[in-house]
Amino acid sequence: MAEDTEYKKLPVEERCVHKLWKARVDGYEEAAKLFRDLDDEKSPEWSKFAGLIKKMVVDSNAMAQEKGLEAALIFVENSGLAGRTVGDVMTGIVQKCIAAPKTKTKELSVQVALMYVEIEKQEAVVEELVKGMEAKNPKIVSACVAATTLALREFGHKVVGVKPLIKKLAPLMSDRDKAVRDEGKQLAVEIYRWIGAAMKPQISALPQVTLKELEDEFEKLKGERAEPSRYLKSQQEKQAKIADAAAVEDAYNEEDGEAGAEEIDPIDLLDPVDILSKMPKDFYDKLEEKKWTLRKESLEVLEKLLTDNPKLENGEYGALVSALKKVITKDSNVVLVAMAGKCLALLAKGLAKRFSNYASACVPSLLEKFKEKKPNVVTALREAIDAIYGSTSLEAQQESIVESLANKNPSVKSETALFLARALTRTQPAALNKKLLKLLATSLVKTLNEPDPTVRDSSAEALGTLMKLMGEKAVTPLLADVDPLKMAKIKECHDKAEIKIKVAGPKKEARPASAPAAKAAAPAKSTAGSVEPKPVSRPATTGARKVLKKPAAGASGGGASAPAAAAKATGKALATERELTPEDLQERSEEILPADILNGLVDSNWKNRLAAVEQLQGEITGFDAKQANISQILIRTISGRKPGLKEMNFQVLKIKLDIIRSVAENYPLTTTTVDLVVNEITEKLADAKNGAAAADVLTAFAEATKLEYIVGKVLSFAFEQKSPKVQSEAFNWVAKAITEFGFQLQPKTLIEDVRKGVQSTNPTVRAAAIQLVGTMSMYMGNALMMFFDSEKPALKSQIQVEFDKNVGEKPPKPVRGVQRSSGGTSPDNEDDDGGAAGDEEPINMADLLPRVDIAPQITEALLKEMSDKDWKTRNEGLTKLQAIISEARLIKPSIGDLAPALAHRLVDSNAKIAQTTLAICEQLATAMGAGCRNHVRTLFPGFLHALGDNKSFVRAAALNCINSFGEKGGYKEFFESEMIADALKGGSPALKTELWAWLADKLPGLPPKSVSKEDLHSMVPHLYAHICDRNADVRKNANEAVLGIMIHLGFDAMSRALDKQKPASKKDIQAALEKARPNLPVKPLPKGKQQAPIPEEPKAKTVRGGGAGGIQKSASARAAGGQDKLPAPARKKDEDVDTSPLLAANNSKNQRLLDEQKMKVLKWTFVTPREEFTDLLRDQMMAANVNKALIANMFHDDFRYHLKVIEQLGEDLPGNSKALVCNLDLILKWLTLRFYDTNPSVLIKGLEYLSQVFQMLIDQEYILAENEGSCFVPHLLLKMGDPKDAVRNAVRRVLRQVILVFPFVKVFAYVMEGLKSKNARQRTECLDELSFLIETYGMNIAPQAAVREIARQISDRDNSVRNAALNCIVQVFFLSGEKTYKMIGHLNEKDLSMLDERIKRAKKTKKPTPPASVDMPTGRPAAAQRHDSIEIEDAEVGNGCDELPPPDEEGLVSALYRRGSETAVAVMSKALSVLGYQKSSRSARY
Repeated sequence: MAEDTEYKKLPVEERCVHKLWKARVDGYEEAAKLFRDLDDEKSPEWSKFAGLIKKMVVDSNAMAQEKGLEAALIFVENSGLAGRTVGDVMTGIVQKCIAAPKTKTKELSVQVALMYVEIEKQEAVVEELVKGMEAKNPKIVSACVAATTLALREFGHKVVGVKPLIKKLAPLMSDRDKAVRDEGKQLAVEIYRWIGAAMKPQISALPQVTLKELEDEFEKLKGERAEPSRYLKSQQEKQAKIADAAAVEDAYNEEDGEAGAEEIDPIDLLDPVDILSKMPKDFYDKLEEKKWTLRKESLEVLEKLLTDNPKLENGEYGALVSALKKVITKDSNVVLVAMAGKCLALLAKGLAKRFSNYASACVPSLLEKFKEKKPNVVTALREAIDAIYGSTSLEAQQESIVESLANKNPSVKSETALFLARALTRTQPAALNKKLLKLLATSLVKTLNEPDPTVRDSSAEALGTLMKLMGEKAVTPLLADVDPLKMAKIKECHDKAEIKIKVAGPKKEARPASAPAAKAAAPAKSTAGSVEPKPVSRPATTGARKVLKKPAAGASGGGASAPAAAAKATGKALATERELTPEDLQERSEEILPADILNGLVDSNWKNRLAAVEQLQGEITGFDAKQANISQILIRTISGRKPGLKEMNFQVLKIKLDIIRSVAENYPLTTTTVDLVVNEITEKLADAKNGAAAADVLTAFAEATKLEYIVGKVLSFAFEQKSPKVQSEAFNWVAKAITEFGFQLQPKTLIEDVRKGVQSTNPTVRAAAIQLVGTMSMYMGNALMMFFDSEKPALKSQIQVEFDKNVGEKPPKPVRGVQRSSGGTSPDNEDDDGGAAGDEEPINMADLLPRVDIAPQITEALLKEMSDKDWKTRNEGLTKLQAIISEARLIKPSIGDLAPALAHRLVDSNAKIAQTTLAICEQLATAMGAGCRNHVRTLFPGFLHALGDNKSFVRAAALNCINSFGEKGGYKEFFESEMIADALKGGSPALKTELWAWLADKLPGLPPKSVSKEDLHSMVPHLYAHICDRNADVRKNANEAVLGIMIHLGFDAMSRALDKQKPASKKDIQAALEKARPNLPVKPLPKGKQQAPIPEEPKAKTVRGGGAGGIQKSASARAAGGQDKLPAPARKKDEDVDTSPLLAANNSKNQRLLDEQKMKVLKWTFVTPREEFTDLLRDQMMAANVNKALIANMFHDDFRYHLKVIEQLGEDLPGNSKALVCNLDLILKWLTLRFYDTNPSVLIKGLEYLSQVFQMLIDQEYILAENEGSCFVPHLLLKMGDPKDAVRNAVRRVLRQVILVFPFVKVFAYVMEGLKSKNARQRTECLDELSFLIETYGMNIAPQAAVREIARQISDRDNSVRNAALNCIVQVFFLSGEKTYKMIGHLNEKDLSMLDERIKRAKKTKKPTPPASVDMPTGRPAAAQRHDSIEIEDAEVGNGCDELPPPDEEGLVSALYRRGSETAVAVMSKALSVLGYQKSSRSARY
C-alpha cells in the first residue's frame, strides 16, 4: 500500500509521466483541477504541461487516456500555449483516440479537436483529419470524416475550409467499408448545405447512382439557411452583441442572417492550372497567318484550354493579352473578333484579381470596339469588359470611360454607359469618392442630352443605378440641370436597378447595444465553447467599448453635421439676390435714409456732398442687417446717384469708398451687388490718392464673398482697359490678396491672366505681373516655371530672379477669410471632405499643365522595332521613344500598347537595353505625373526583375524608377496582385536584399490604409523564410523590414503567422518580432475618448478574513453620502468632470501599512497578478481619494489609457510631489502591475516615470518604508531579464536610484533572490548588480552564504552567467583576499581552475594599493545618502556585465558632506577608488 500512495508526494507534472497508470490518472486529475483554477492564460504554470499534453492523449491505459483527454480539453480551452501543441496532439488523437473502443474517449477526442478549431487552429486540425482519412483502419477513416462533418456543421465553411474536403469525397464514397461511405455521404450533404450548387461541378465525376442519392439529399435541404452554432474565440464577444441586438430588433436579425447565406464562387474550389505551358508552340505564328481559318484554329485551341481550366495559375500573360487585343482591334473578321473577346473574358475570369496588370491596356480598346454593330461581337465584348472589371476599378478606368462617353459614335457612348451601369451594380459605394462621383455624373448628364434615344436611355440607366448605389441625397445635387422628363426616366431606372453585391455599411455596428446590453450578453460566451471545462476569464477588449459608444457618437455627430454641410454648401455657392429696379431702389432708399443725405449726395457743391457722405459714414453701421437688400440699397445709393463713383473731389470719393467697404464688412453681401460696382472700383485702383481705399474695398468684397470670384472680375476688367496703371495695380492687389487670404484660387485661370501680364509691352505691367508670379511661387513651387518656358530668354531670366527671391520661403499664414471659412462647426467637416483644408496643401501642378497625347505616335512599326531580334534595332526604337517623350514633355496616361512592350524590354537579356528601358520608364513617370499609376501593374514586375540583376547599375536604375513611380503616382498600386510576394518567391539573393531594403525604407512612412493587407499577408511567409536565409545581407534587410510590415499588420497577426513555421526557425523569427515591437507607433486615443468611462462605485468587499476595514469604512461612508442620492445621469455627469487633484495629500498610507502588517489585506507578492490584487489596489485608491477619472484610466484594458495615466502623473509630479509621497505605495503597486503587461511602450514609459519619481525622492532625502520597498523591488528585478536592451537599461537605472532611498542590505537580499530565476539573462544582470553592491559597499553586506550561492553560479550552463559570477567572486577576492576560498566552499576542479585563472588575469591590472576596508553601520545612514555617481545615463549593454562610467568625484563628496555623514564619505571614497580600478581592469575581466 505504501508503494501505491508514494507517488502522491511527487509534483503533478512528474505524476503525469509516472510509470504507474494510477499515478498518471491521479496526475491528470490534479492537472485538470490546476487548469481550472488558473485564471491567466499566460501564467508560467502552463509551460510545465505544454510538452505533456500529447502523452496524456496517447496514454496506453484506457482509463488514464480518458482522464488525460479531459485535462487536455481544459488545457486547450484555457491556455495561451495551446496553439503550439496542436500538431502533436491532433496526430495522437487521430492515431490513438478518435477510433478508440470507449465511447467517452471518442467523444472527448472530438471535443479536443473542436476546441482547437475554436482557438483558431482549424487548418492544422483539418490537415490531420484529412491525413486520417487515408488510414488503413476504416474505423479511423470514418471517425475522422464524422469529426470533420461535425466541425463544418458547428463552425461553418468560412472557418473549416471545404476545398481539401471536396477532393476526398470521391475516394470516401467509393470505399469498401459501408460506414466510411455513409460518413462520406453525410460530409457531402453538409458541404452542400453551406456552399450550395457551387459543389456540383466538383462531384460530377462520381457514379450516377451516387449522384442520384446525393441529389435526393440535396433536395431536402432546399430553402434551409446554414448558420454556425459555434464561433471562434475571437468572434464570440462580437456574436454575443449581435445576438443581443437581434433580441431587441428582429429586423436587424434578418439582415444579419442574410450575411450567412452568401454563396461562394465555384472557381474558388478549383486548383489553378498553368495553361501557358500547354499552349501550342506555333500559337502566335498561326494567329498572324493571313488565312482566317488558321487564325480561327489557333483561337479555338486557346478557347478550349480556357474553358477546360477555369482557374489559372499566375504567370506572364502579357503576350497573350496583347495578341488577343490585337485581334479584337485590328482583325477584320467579326467571327474572330467575337472569339478573341470570349477568350479574353475567360482569361480575365481565370486570373481574377491578377488580371489587373493588363486591365488598363484592354479597357480602352474594348470600349472603342463597341462601334461594331454585330450582335455576336457586342455580346462578346460585353462579356470581356465585365469580366475585366472584376480585376480593376472605376477609379482606375475613369479616363477611358469619360473619353468613350465623349466619343462621336453613338454606339460607343451607349455601350459605355451600359457598361458603367453594370459595373456600378458590382461596386461598393466607398469606392466612389466625391471627385469621381461628380466626374461620372457630369459626363452622363451630357450624354443624357444626346439626340440618339439609345444613348439617352443608356445614360438614364447608368444614372439611375448610380443613384441607387450612392443614394439620392448624394446624386440629386449633381442633376440640378436635368429637366423633369429626363429626371422621371432616371427615377424609373433607379427603381428597377438592382445592386448585385452586399453593400458594406457602418449601420450594423452602430445600431445595436447600449452599455447594459453588453454586460448582459457577456454570459453568452460560455455557450460557444464546450460545457464541461471552466472558461478562461479574459480581460474585455477595447473593441467592445468602442462599438457601444458608436450610437451615441453618431447621434451627437449627426446633429452637428447637417448645419456644417449646409455652411459648406453656402460657402461654395455664392449668394445672389434680385436686382432692384431704379423705382424700387428710389423708394427703399427714401425709407431708410434721411432726405438731407439723399439730396446732399447729388448736390453740385462738393462741400455739401462731403457733408452728406460724412453724415452717412457716421450712421452706416446703425442699420438693421436683417433688412432685405440692405447692402444693395446702400451701395447703389452711393454709386448710382450722380456723380456716384465718378466723383472728381478726392475727399468725397475716399469717404464713399470707405462707406462701401463698411457695408461689405457689416452687412450680407451678394454677387449681384458686387457686379454692379466692382468694375468702377477696379478702375479707381489707378487713382493716385484713392487707389489704396479702392484696394481695401476689393479686399472687403473678397472676404464677404469669395477671393477667387473677385480676382476673376478684377483681372478680366483690367485687361479690357487701355490704362497700364489699372493693369499693374490690379496685379499688385491680387499679389497682396493672396498673401492675406492664402492661395484660395483656381491656379489655371490665374496663370493664363498672369502670362498675359508677363507678355505685356508696358514695363510697369510686366514688373507687377512678374512680382505676382513670385508670390505664386511660394504656394506652387518651382514647377510654376514650366508655364513660362516658352518665353524669351530675357523675360525668363527676370522671372527666375523673382523666383530666387522666394526660394525656401514659406507662405505667410492667412489673416483674412479665416473666420468665415473656418468658424463654427464647418471646419472639421470641410477638412474631412477635403474642403477648406485642401487650400493649404501644395498645389498639384500636374493637373494644370496641358498634356500631349502620344498614343498616335506609338505606331505598330515602332513597337515592332522595339521587339526586334537585333539589339541594335531595339535600341534604335527605344531612342526614338525617348525623343517622342522628351519632345512632348508632359503626356497623357493613354499610351496605347507601349506599356506591355516596355515590360518585355525590362527583362531584356541585354543589360544596356534594360537600363535604357528603365530610364524611359522613369522619364514616363515624370512626364505622366499621377497618371503613371495606371501602368504600375504592367511595369512593376519588370522593375522587380531588374532589381535582382547581377549588375549594380541596372539595380540602381530600377530603384530610381520604382521611387519615381511611387513619388508621382503613390505606392498603393505596388502592393496589389501579390507582385512583391511573387518576386520574393523565386528571386535572386540580390533581389531579396534590395527589395527588403526598399520595403524597410518605404513601408513605415506609408499611411496604413494605402497598402493592401492581403498583399502584405502574402509577403509574411517569405519574410520569415528570409530572416533565416543563408545570405547575411538578405537576413539583415529582412530583419529591418519587419517593423514596416508590423506597422500595417500588427504584432498579433504576425505572431499568428509564426505558427506555420518550422520549430527550428521560430526562435530567430520570434526574436526579430520582439525586437521590432517596441518601435511600433502608438495609435493615439480617438478624440472624445481621452477619458475611460468611470465605473460605478464598487461595493466594499472583504479580500481576506474581514480585512480592509479602513477601505470598507470609507466606501460605506461614500455610499451613505448625499452624492449617491442623486439620479444616475446627474452623478455620472459630475464624475465625468472630476476636477480634483490627481493625487490627494493625506495620512491613509499609515493605515495601509498597518493593515498589511496585521495581515488584513493581501501582501503584494505574486508570480502573476490575480484579479483580487487588482481589486484591492482599486479599493485602496478609492479610499485614498485618488482622482476617479485617473483610476478609470488606470484600470482600463486599453494600454493607451495607461500611457495617458503615466503622462498625466509625469506632468503632475513637479507641482504635487507631496501628494505623490503620500500615495507612493499605490503608484508603485500600479506600476508593478504594468510590469506584467505585454505592451513594451507602457513598460518603457513607466520606467522613465519611475526614474523621475526616485530622483525626486533622492532630492527630498526620502527613505522608502518597508512595505513600499517590498511591494516594488522584487517585481522590478523580474524585468532585469527582459530581452530588450532599452528595458534592461531603464531597470538598472531605476535600481541604482532605489539603492539611495532604500537600505542596500535589503536590496542585496532581493537581488540574491533573483538568482533563483530560470531566466539566464536575469541571473546575469542580478550577478552584475551584486558585484556592484559588493564593490561599492564592501563585504559587510554579503554574508558567507550569499558568497557561496554566487560561487555556485560558476557552474551554470549559460556563458554570460558564468562570466558574471566569476567577476563577482573576483571582486570579493579583492576585498577579502585568500579568505574568499574558504567563503565559497567546495567547488569542482573545473570551476576552481576557471576562478583561479580569472583572478590571475585580474591581478595584472589591479591597482597597487587596494582600498582599505571600511566598517559599515548596520543601520540606514548609508541608505539615506545621496550617491549622485550611481545614476546611469548612457549605459551600454553588451552581455549583461557592463560597468559604470567613473563618477564626478568632487561633486559627489561635497554633496555627501552637505548631508553631514562622514562615514558615508569614507564609504563612497572607497567606492570611487573601486570604480576607478574597475575602469582600468575592464580588459582583464573579460
